[in-house]
Amino acid sequence: MGGMVSRIKENRKYDFISIEHLGVVSDGKEDITSDAVKPWAGSLENYSFKEKDGKTEVLVEMDITEEYKEMFNDMWLRALQKLKEISEK
Repeated sequence: MGGMVSRIKENRKYDFISIEHLGVVSDGKEDITSDAVKPWAGSLENYSFKEKDGKTEVLVEMDITEEYKEMFNDMWLRALQKLKEISEK
């Protein structure tokens, strides 16, 4: 069992949400203090929602290190396409 330890830092309904990443969950245990998480602990993942021509435009901004930039760019393209498909049903 694994994942991220995060919290909602700010939530403006229908407009903006900010998620602050604090650490990881590994084997069911939270890690928010190790040297492995320190370089990116406190990073933000922000989503802005704006109406544009009768549709919702989603802007994603994320604090990432250079080594993960390509991975997240690929992941976000697929995730946002899936979100578009789901929301247009």
